[in-house]
Amino acid sequence: MGVAIASVQQETNTFSPVGTRYRDFAPVFGDEVLERHRGKPTEMGGFLDVLRRSGKRPVPLCAAWAITANRLARKDWLRVHAEFSRRLERGATPEALLLAMHGAQAADGEDDVTGSLLERARRTLGRRVPIVATLDLHANVTPRMVANADALVGYQTYPHVDLYETGQKAARLALRMLRGTLTPAMALRKLPLIVPAETMPTTSGPMRRLIERATRLEGSGLAESVSVFGVQPWLDVRDMGCSVVVVTGGDRERAERHASVLARRFWDARKDFDVRLTPVRSAIRQAMRIRGGPVVLAESSDSTGSGSPGDSTGVLRELVAANLPEPSAIFVVDPGAVAQAARAGVGSSVTLDVGGSFDRKNSTPLRLTCRVRLLSDGRWTPTIRGYSAGTEVSMGKTAVLEAGSVRILVAERPAMTLDPELYRSHGIEPCRSKIVVVKSPAGFRAAYEPIAKGIFIVDTPGVSTARLRSLPFRRVPRPIYPLDPGTRLPETV
Repeated sequence: MGVAIASVQQETNTFSPVGTRYRDFAPVFGDEVLERHRGKPTEMGGFLDVLRRSGKRPVPLCAAWAITANRLARKDWLRVHAEFSRRLERGATPEALLLAMHGAQAADGEDDVTGSLLERARRTLGRRVPIVATLDLHANVTPRMVANADALVGYQTYPHVDLYETGQKAARLALRMLRGTLTPAMALRKLPLIVPAETMPTTSGPMRRLIERATRLEGSGLAESVSVFGVQPWLDVRDMGCSVVVVTGGDRERAERHASVLARRFWDARKDFDVRLTPVRSAIRQAMRIRGGPVVLAESSDSTGSGSPGDSTGVLRELVAANLPEPSAIFVVDPGAVAQAARAGVGSSVTLDVGGSFDRKNSTPLRLTCRVRLLSDGRWTPTIRGYSAGTEVSMGKTAVLEAGSVRILVAERPAMTLDPELYRSHGIEPCRSKIVVVKSPAGFRAAYEPIAKGIFIVDTPGVSTARLRSLPFRRVPRPIYPLDPGTRLPETV
């Protein structure tokens, strides 16, 4: 029969001006799933390697991934749900199901896509078939997910560099269930808490301390899996909040107890997640006083990996105005500017508007006269571990524009800006730039911290801002911290 494997992954930002459609997932089915993930450092790659070594046959259902944006359109969600269901029902019932999900995905009319797919799987497969799902550290875990999975296993790193290891861990749990050596018990603790992504890295600070406690608990043998979910903070849904999930070897009381203890520690650390943002002009001035480069300016409010459109001119405007003597690099999403550059041709001078093409509330277009340095098809392959490493990325047609010393990589569609290869693949070497702008709250640190001479999280408006109280939340449970500073921890946690 074999073990079924599938992935349907997207993180939703309900404040984003850009919606999601079926085509954004670039889904593949059957053997194409194996071609996409075999030998890759993804959760699915981890599933496949563990199954291969155990002699179990993988039964690939589907693999789909889309960059963060607003909700998936209703008709496209129904299509995703129907295709997942149809492939799950086709053929013999699998021995187990391994799912790679994000956990903070929503669609029109469905706040909890992960819970819905798990529920569908459980209804189809019954209670005897093990279902184990991997989740992003930023997942919004719900009781519905816990009710329909035997185990939920979260990443333990941010920047996310353990996708493969998380897949392996989930697959091993499922195999132990098949052998009869594990009967898992799982406990969830939800917190009335949202924390900024900028201070959520597991390399230092409060999240590192929480993850260290989780790994010690696993290492002690008292738990099979301990996951701390910081939740992505731009999700306006009813069952929103950070959480802790503990899976033990059949001892539910122990799972509940350890989940409660770790959740309280998470709550007690809530103020340690406060973010310090630097005004853009101040960041540029400080960067110019630092010897060498690159100095990274992280414009997290326009993070393409957090659901922002990537079209902000908040940093671009200041870089151009500063008239710096050394080169800088920035990424901007603007299909219209790309088209104008393409019509002008490489080497031409062109006057055009850049940016402000999607999020007109937080940004306005910047009129520039630029030289067109390069035109390309926007295809490149990330090299850093995690984040689709080794899988080609397509961001549509692109152009590199030069305005004074500022090199602007303009693309038709957004892409993650975490990997220096984004720039290198388009003729811009970050290590020869004084300032490099990334549109990310923290994921960039895995690749950029080793080469950066300085890092500043800059203060610009946007739909993935760290200033959470400025966002128009309407549906999250209230009170919730920090939207309601006086929030207290419920006695049930």
